[in-house]
Amino acid sequence: MFRVFATIATLLMFLPACGSKSKPAAKDPTSARLDAEKPAAKDTDGNPKTEPAEGELRDVLITLRRVHFQLDSTELTEDSRAALSEAGPKLARHPDVHLYVDGHADERGTEEYNVALSERRARAVSDYLVRLGVAQDNLHIVSFGEGQPLVNQSDSVALAKNRRVDFRLMRGDIQLVVEESELVGDQGQQLDDATAKSGE
Repeated sequence: MFRVFATIATLLMFLPACGSKSKPAAKDPTSARLDAEKPAAKDTDGNPKTEPAEGELRDVLITLRRVHFQLDSTELTEDSRAALSEAGPKLARHPDVHLYVDGHADERGTEEYNVALSERRARAVSDYLVRLGVAQDNLHIVSFGEGQPLVNQSDSVALAKNRRVDFRLMRGDIQLVVEESELVGDQGQQLDDATAKSGE
């Protein structure tokens, strides 16, 4: 009789374990917090890996500054090189972004000369961005010559504003902002309204 009771007691001990379904262990809140605080994955250069964003986060703000030139020149100023050097790596991290690089000239010179000069200016800017890592195929040169002035006047400041390279977004999930930059006089000097009023 004692043996029967012992067998029943043993069975009763194992029945709850056999009948219950195993549930996944709840995650410790502390470990969940630590997972959230883990540093972002890095690429081989140590930069944060970028992933496609959704909603409002898909728009990345990239600011470029106009590039201005002295008369009959395609040489980049120190100010322009510094601005391009800041923007170039940002563009390089977005290989889906394609830009128009628009060359312009002031009203002096023949139409044919200004179209050719504008193209050389746009090429100089494009080549500099390529040296900074931007894919050449992502930069599309357009030459407007004197046909699209920023300012319809002929004083020294207006002419300086019109001798430029501008940027337009062709395609890509960014917001492109183009800002004004340092103006360059006919002989390469820094130019502002006060300089123009004093006759340069």
